[in-house]
Amino acid sequence: MSPTSHEFGSPEGDLTSRLRTSIVEGIYPPGHRLVQEELADRFGVSRIPLREAMRTLAGEGLLRTVPGRGTFVTALDLDEIDEIYDLRRLVEPSFAEHVTERVSRRDISRFETMAEQMDQVADTGAGAWSRTNLAFHLDMYRLSRLPMRYEIIAQMYHRLEPYSRFYVHGTCAYDRVQDEHKAMVQALADGNSEELARQIILHIDGGQTGLHRAWENSAEDMRTYWAERS
Repeated sequence: MSPTSHEFGSPEGDLTSRLRTSIVEGIYPPGHRLVQEELADRFGVSRIPLREAMRTLAGEGLLRTVPGRGTFVTALDLDEIDEIYDLRRLVEPSFAEHVTERVSRRDISRFETMAEQMDQVADTGAGAWSRTNLAFHLDMYRLSRLPMRYEIIAQMYHRLEPYSRFYVHGTCAYDRVQDEHKAMVQALADGNSEELARQIILHIDGGQTGLHRAWENSAEDMRTYWAERS
């Protein structure tokens, strides 16, 4: 995950990070109503820090409060998903030059290892694959040392992640995704920021197209997928 700077080293920040992880990983799927009593029991906290964590995540767009009904995990429609992809297409390629300038040989080796781990999805499972995939992208962009831009893109990734997980695992899109991951690593190894930006755009385009197909063909399967993980 990617806590913002004020979260580090505080109990409230740890709770926010834990709740964010539960949402991003689909434990609380899109549309799920959050009950403070249940959350307080689950995380072993009082209502005050819990309310603060929920307020932070609402500010990130992960939660929505409906007056008179409660607080829900944000559910996106296809237009909202497309808007996130459009924003990603504008922002993410801009990281390429900065990351390429700052990446070390050790970083590249780490990204190579992460890509190799994702090749083993049949052994490690879908959950481990998705955690590694999210870390692969956000760790790469963190190298840019552009904290405001990074925070924006991290929030977009988190809001989209439940849908991305369904699409990748539901349609077994691993081969295409992995080819693009490895091409990004190669671009970093070559110091080629233009190629890295090109691969980032291809990755975004492929994800948007694939998610559209999954959405149109398997809306009921998507609801089942989330229900099994809640």
